[in-house]
Amino acid sequence: MKKLSIFLLSLFSVLMFSQFVSPGTGITYNLASLSTAAPTVVVNNGTYYQMTANVTISVGDKLLMDENTTLKIDGAVQLTIFGTYDTTSTNFLITATTPATVFKGIRFEEGSAATFKNTILEYGGGIQVLTATFLMDNCTVRNFKSGLVTGAAINFSRGNPVVKNSTFKDNDLPAVASGANQSVVLEFSNNYLSGNTKLNSNRPQINMGPSGTGTTKILNNIVLGDRTLTKVGGISVSSLLGVENNVLIDGNTVTDNRYGITCAGNASSGTISNNILTNNNSENIPNNGGSGISLNGSGTVGAGFKIEKNQIRGNLWGVTMIGTATADFGGGTLGSVGQNIFKDNGNGGNLFALFNNTPNALSATNNCWREGELSDDAMVEAVISHKVDDPALGLVNFKPYLCAAPLATNNSSTIQNKIYPNPSKGTFTFVAENSGNINISDASGKLIYSGTVNKGNNTISVKAKSGVYFLRYESQSKKESTKLIIK
Repeated sequence: MKKLSIFLLSLFSVLMFSQFVSPGTGITYNLASLSTAAPTVVVNNGTYYQMTANVTISVGDKLLMDENTTLKIDGAVQLTIFGTYDTTSTNFLITATTPATVFKGIRFEEGSAATFKNTILEYGGGIQVLTATFLMDNCTVRNFKSGLVTGAAINFSRGNPVVKNSTFKDNDLPAVASGANQSVVLEFSNNYLSGNTKLNSNRPQINMGPSGTGTTKILNNIVLGDRTLTKVGGISVSSLLGVENNVLIDGNTVTDNRYGITCAGNASSGTISNNILTNNNSENIPNNGGSGISLNGSGTVGAGFKIEKNQIRGNLWGVTMIGTATADFGGGTLGSVGQNIFKDNGNGGNLFALFNNTPNALSATNNCWREGELSDDAMVEAVISHKVDDPALGLVNFKPYLCAAPLATNNSSTIQNKIYPNPSKGTFTFVAENSGNINISDASGKLIYSGTVNKGNNTISVKAKSGVYFLRYESQSKKESTKLIIK
């Protein structure tokens, strides 16, 4: 028994001294001083540091990465922060000692603070963020595997984390994620994503849960898919368990994923605008996805989404509305200006710009439903599925629309006589019978001018290249359109 006790004591001592826990007395460590304090745990090899065992930075202490150097972390080893992690270096690498054996990961406990800047992180098992205070700026996260974290390369659980100007590439899991029942108000902006979720699980590259009372912002990112990963979507911000969810998804380019953008859950609402969503059809099975934008709800209808100024091309479906989801695509109560552009979204030999598979009526005015074509009502009707096709579905009000044939409305010859000079150099007089609105668009349907006119003569100046444009005048119940030539 005595020998066994001595053995257990010796084993406990080895375990205790094979890791480092800071004292929590307000000390700031950098790698050099950490190596001095624990020379066998953080080994200074001259040109790089090697972490051979777990390191824990306690509450009150700080780990400052201030050297332009490399930290190699052994397999299954973890860095845990209860205090503060900060970066002032301009070129810092955190990697596995042996890339074939990833380090376990980095964990930020509740109440800690994290600032990653100018850092490359690779061959790790994920970053678990349990704190509300997290910033990543100008970093690269690549070749992360499942380890400490099983949900994403970076997994959030609370607060207002910010990730910007960074690259996420070739990670086995999504780039970022949060729990389905946790409120996380992420700001994710100006990042580049390529080929994440390499395990080809049914998860998108950005996989966020609900925001709570704040607004999750996914802004100006590039999200490139790998077409061999047929189960991987682009962007999802959803609330599947009823937690409030508000989103602003704006200015993103999403290409070659299983789908572009999806938001699910009755508690979800917000704005989806200015995104370019192209060829998100890698699975190529229409019943399983392929939408540029998909909105899905069930039960009581929520506040809905404002959808405007998106370019949606080459997907299996342009926009799909499912269950009881609702949205304003132009001219509705949420103030959408429309101006969404659709082209070649289809499957089975048919085009589907908007599929309203809900009982809700939708306002969808001032959109270009068939880019590169001058459409009439029948051409637009052909790419919209709604009450006209199935009485159980809600009606889509799509008129007026952009990319319209100039003779699709009456009195075009009459309105021609109210514009002079025509051709012009961009400044002309428009004679209005009554006050109203005019819109001017190019041949692709892009709106280049919108404004109000008063009864009588109105001087209008348009900055545009030489070419043929289309002017639409709306006053009371009267709608007229004609060609406008700028020389």
